[in-house]
Amino acid sequence: MSLKRKMSRRREATGHLLEVVHDALPQAWHSRLASEIREAIPGLHALVHDDPRAAVAELRSWIEREPLPMFYNWLSAAHSALGEMDAVDEVVVENYRRNPHYLFARINYAELCIAGGDLAGAREALGDGFDIRRLLRGRKRVHITEVTGYFYAVGRYHVETGDLDAAHRAYELLKEAAPDAPPTRALRHMLRSRLRDTLSK
Repeated sequence: MSLKRKMSRRREATGHLLEVVHDALPQAWHSRLASEIREAIPGLHALVHDDPRAAVAELRSWIEREPLPMFYNWLSAAHSALGEMDAVDEVVVENYRRNPHYLFARINYAELCIAGGDLAGAREALGDGFDIRRLLRGRKRVHITEVTGYFYAVGRYHVETGDLDAAHRAYELLKEAAPDAPPTRALRHMLRSRLRDTLSK
């Protein structure tokens, strides 16, 4: 059964259906940006991979002018590439504080909380009932990276709380959506490790 059909069955009662998109997902806010910012975005994104040190300086400058959520996201990625993990944490917290409606801000903050043992903070970031629809604020199209990021964080949260059945349900969604994606493989490894630990006791 396809992910779309699974999601459709689960949402029949409320009439909600999510369409998982693999190509670039157009954003309404993008067209409202100044042309200078729209033209700079591809180069800034490329700079994160090509020269993360330069990307940090450029993105901090742009954030002062236009604090876009994705600029924070790219800034944390640039710091991560440089091994500056304290700076990564600071940017993740700031992005979540300033942009709580940005799904990746919530995902990154939840993972930071999980790593630090703050499971209550992670649960708050992931939303009531671990329902991605509530965090999309009426949006019906969701990018595959949003799906994999969100359900990986949900699965990881459940592993940490010891609810392996719930973690496995998150893994099944990941496996259906993107069986070979790094988050899917990471959660599979986590579940297998936890199962081995349980059986060896």
